[in-house]
Amino acid sequence: MIKTELNYGDVYLVPRKTLVDSRKECDTSVTFGPRRFTMPIYPANMKSVVDAETCEYFARRGWFYTMHRFNVDAVAFTADMQQKGLFASISAGVNEDTVEQLNALKAAGLTPEYITLDIANAWCVKAERMIKTIKDLFPETFLIGGNIATAEAARDLESWGCDAIKAGIAGGRVCITKNKTGFHRPMVSTVSDCASAVSVPVIADGGISEHGDMAKALACGATMIMAGSLFAGYDESAGNIVEINGKHYKEYFGSASQFNKGAYVNVEGKKILVEYKGSIAKLLVELQEDLQSSISYAGGRDLRALRDVEMIFVPR
Repeated sequence: MIKTELNYGDVYLVPRKTLVDSRKECDTSVTFGPRRFTMPIYPANMKSVVDAETCEYFARRGWFYTMHRFNVDAVAFTADMQQKGLFASISAGVNEDTVEQLNALKAAGLTPEYITLDIANAWCVKAERMIKTIKDLFPETFLIGGNIATAEAARDLESWGCDAIKAGIAGGRVCITKNKTGFHRPMVSTVSDCASAVSVPVIADGGISEHGDMAKALACGATMIMAGSLFAGYDESAGNIVEINGKHYKEYFGSASQFNKGAYVNVEGKKILVEYKGSIAKLLVELQEDLQSSISYAGGRDLRALRDVEMIFVPR
């Protein structure tokens, strides 16, 4: 039997009676792990989206971030962020070099507030072993595990010790996993399935193409949202600037692309050019304003209003 599943573009949310006098009254903040953040969305931990400066920019404004794991000195990064009075949020893989980095952190007396286990399919024995290693070394650290795409996988990661779970496989704009392997789940179905299966927070990762998709992801049960292309192309974004016929662009490529790997091996990502957009400050303001509007349409004053809003399928 073939199931029908849904993406963000297939659904809309049904308006309720607005209770606030102004949308500006609506609170978009969210508690995630040991901290509360201004918004429930943050940039993907990709080399073409974030660097150390991007991470500091977001942290100083009360937004969550996760530094990518590619050629990053986790000790130096964690020390630098914490010395600046900010929180440290790093990524980890599942291979021996990750163990070495984690041991170096421990030896230096450093404890990152957040660690994201970042692999293509975290529903695997190597991830289970690494989750145990991280929790043994840093029991106080808030551990995010991902990525996964099913309720069964989410339950396993929760039982292995993850404090939050990142859901979404092959949903990103520069991910070609679905083309190369045939595996993918649409995001509405993925997030709903995973969020209903666990008690820990779920992060909806991938597929955000419109600002309204934030509200849809939250309505599916997500606590946080990760987005890549949405945050690419700005002054504060990572990525090289390219000039073509007098116009400026920034490179945006997938973590499984040859441009990130440095070789054409097991490639499941591509590179595109994103139009240069100037300062990211205007985007952050607009995202918050749009989510405040979503809350007002949901008939509430904070993000809780989106939890039980009615969602409808609209055939394209």
